[in-house]
Amino acid sequence: MPSRRPIRVGNASGAIGDGIDEVYRLARDGDVDAITADYLAEFNIAWKAIELTTRPDLGYEPNFLEQLAWQDGAAAKLLARKKIKVVHDGGALNPEGLARKTDEYFKSLGIEGVRVAWVSGDNVTGLVKDGKLGKLMHLDQSGIELGELRHKILAANVYTGMTGVVAALEAGAQIVICGRCCDASPVMGLAAWWHGWKSTDYQELAGSLLAGHIIECGAYVTGGNYCGWREIEQLHHVGYPIAEIASDGTCVITKPEHTNGAVTVDTCKAQLLYEIQGPYYLNPDVTARIDGAQLKQIGKNRVRLTGIIGTAPPPTSKLAICLLGGWQAEINAYCAGLDTTQKFALMKDQVMREINPGDFTTFSMEVYGSSPPDPRSQQECTVMLRMFAQSEDKDAIQKFRRAIFYNGMQGYCGLHLGMDWRTMEPKPYVRYFPSLVPSVGVPLSVSFVDGERGIHVEAKRKEECAEGVPVQPDYDFEGAVDVSSFGPAQRRPLGDLVFARSGDKGGNANVGFWVRDRAAWPWLRSFLTRQKCIELLRDDWKEGYKVERCEFEGLMAVHFVIKGLLQEGVSSSSVLDGFGKSVGEFLRARHVDVPVELLRAEEKRRIGLKGKL
Repeated sequence: MPSRRPIRVGNASGAIGDGIDEVYRLARDGDVDAITADYLAEFNIAWKAIELTTRPDLGYEPNFLEQLAWQDGAAAKLLARKKIKVVHDGGALNPEGLARKTDEYFKSLGIEGVRVAWVSGDNVTGLVKDGKLGKLMHLDQSGIELGELRHKILAANVYTGMTGVVAALEAGAQIVICGRCCDASPVMGLAAWWHGWKSTDYQELAGSLLAGHIIECGAYVTGGNYCGWREIEQLHHVGYPIAEIASDGTCVITKPEHTNGAVTVDTCKAQLLYEIQGPYYLNPDVTARIDGAQLKQIGKNRVRLTGIIGTAPPPTSKLAICLLGGWQAEINAYCAGLDTTQKFALMKDQVMREINPGDFTTFSMEVYGSSPPDPRSQQECTVMLRMFAQSEDKDAIQKFRRAIFYNGMQGYCGLHLGMDWRTMEPKPYVRYFPSLVPSVGVPLSVSFVDGERGIHVEAKRKEECAEGVPVQPDYDFEGAVDVSSFGPAQRRPLGDLVFARSGDKGGNANVGFWVRDRAAWPWLRSFLTRQKCIELLRDDWKEGYKVERCEFEGLMAVHFVIKGLLQEGVSSSSVLDGFGKSVGEFLRARHVDVPVELLRAEEKRRIGLKGKL
């Protein structure tokens, strides 16, 4: 049979609350066949787990309903009229609930015939509580078993693949609502359904996996969260991305015409390097080898991705367990002007005299910012102290509050607190426990709101999977040269030459660094060793952390995973930047010896590109 044209898949959301108008804009202007969206992260899955304890009718993300209702339902009407497929993970912990609400909304507009389905099977909370999935070990913390923590489980969900999506589409669904599927699985399912791929078409599936990865965060690939943002002239109301996925799995990343933002090799490179764990990108349906990736600008706002290699999927799937961790509270104190370090040291001493550290599982007092000499305003010289406490005992949080107020009037000169003291009231928090389960034990089911229920989707068979999970390569560049050989150097911020993007995966942060000049690539891969990464982290590096390093030759990129930097993950971390979003920007701000010739070439390039895209 002749190959079908590429499927055009747009992404309307990269996070909770994102893209309120993007279902409408993509449906109106994107000439898309399908729309996907990603609403989930570890932190809002945790929130939904807590929500379900008091509201069992909820547990889904309502953003999709708000997107449908944009301009009095114009978005929903366009989807129905153009028969655009929609697949997303907004069902969270209750996909059936959101599917029924979606169906109700279409019918409230007088629209019939939009078939809404949901995919279930990812929720294995009962099985984990009852110990039926066997011994579960922490994915990132060696030797840590779930064990007696089972009684604290709020939710346990397996990251599922595309098979439920494909089954729903083949059965006639126009809208498919999933729970905790992998972020790229909606895109993979749409592409596999469109092109008729088999489960063993690994090369094609791997390409669609990376297409999904690149567009899953919405505006992140059209200019958002991009360290070269000065080169983008209109960084507001940007167009959201579209992936044109061909029958061979290769893709072109673009966006609707006449929209703001930009799609360039560098915006795509930033997103490709975001939230990965190394050269192997693991998915329930395929393993993608991505360190051979090639990105090429083939037109304005059009970038082609090639070089992805696909093999059989791993024999295990990721399991996300949300545990009730206890109670937490926080408050910020501020001081201005002189002696800020000494002022905060006094406050820490005063507060610690009023508490028993043993009452808390976490207690931190961390300073953010610094005061310049001869400040021009009070705002300029104000520094923040963040005080954060967690405990399994709710009463301990009240002791935390009392310790702060006890010292309020005898504190340092100029002490003032943030005015929203509700942050000191005890609130429950969730601990994130990632693990692995055999993929053979994860069957799915597809149901339709209009009555058809329980289309069974078989779990992976053992013979369909690879024998084991590939080990991510961890190495420094063997051909490293003396960086002094690149000529005279200046002490400059690393970011004057090097780009970066960072993110989170549980308690780990990842950072991808890249350069744009082939002449700078030998310097980058020689300079950025594992030890250099540790040196750049400086005071943020702690004993017990681990750094893994690999390279992406075609992207001229060095990639690091810093294990443990984000503690147990954003849902319980005391780190202010729990998502690791600014780790890369911190490291780019560090001063290093940068070769002058390479700096000049990059400066010239940046001047030429500014405002030209």
